[in-house]
Amino acid sequence: MFFEKRKIKVIVSDLDGTLLYGRNILTERTIKCIKTLKEKGYEFVIATGRGYDGIRDILKELGDDIYTICNNGATIYDKKGEVIYNKLMDKECVEKILEIVKKYDIYYSCFVGNIVYEDIKNREKWIERNYFERKEFSDIKEVPNLNKIVIGGEPEQIFEISKKLKSFYDDEVEITISSPKCIDIVAKGCDKGEGLKKVTTFLKVKLDEIMAFGDGENDMSMLESVGVPVVMENAIEKLKNRSFLETKKNTEDGVAIFLEEYLGVKKS
Repeated sequence: MFFEKRKIKVIVSDLDGTLLYGRNILTERTIKCIKTLKEKGYEFVIATGRGYDGIRDILKELGDDIYTICNNGATIYDKKGEVIYNKLMDKECVEKILEIVKKYDIYYSCFVGNIVYEDIKNREKWIERNYFERKEFSDIKEVPNLNKIVIGGEPEQIFEISKKLKSFYDDEVEITISSPKCIDIVAKGCDKGEGLKKVTTFLKVKLDEIMAFGDGENDMSMLESVGVPVVMENAIEKLKNRSFLETKKNTEDGVAIFLEEYLGVKKS
């Protein structure tokens, strides 16, 4: 690897497809690397499309005392797990979006706090939701103001739906393809980049003192805002075509490998 060294104080990472080897799986190498850096005084921040209740086990493995940017920046938590920022989507806009999504007969779910609302006609459990309270609905009007909508399907469908929703609601909500099979929708003005800016006011650091890792479209704003942006080998082409640094795949300890070399952490 060749890169211009910067003085880094904060490391922020996406989870799925980036820090995690698999669903909710952190390797021992990754855990040891992050804990070692925290002991050396570096701050570690998680920035994810997931809600807070969906990352509790991960936080425990990493040591809990971590700022978390959840729901792509719609909710932010301090080191004690207290909400320091929360933004909901307009209910009228949510209803219009869900009406369009339902026509595709595709999986979707709706999140607010630790509650997930799911259409009773949809029997596919696309994501295991161990911590969430589940509420089923038959009428879209039963769904309240939301932190996030998640839509899951095949890549061709995801691209088509994303394009259509953006053509109608790009001025009202943030719509990103977080993985080839997933769309995340949150309130306008909420993204990982904006979330990270809010966290810097608490950590009292500059954005150019931050290193960030990501692999999906919802990581773009975060990567564009920091001093050392790093994408995974398995990242989408939209990220890999930018002048970001690159590390190995999430399944090859890409984050840990880069941190070990850049910050001089002894390999486990």
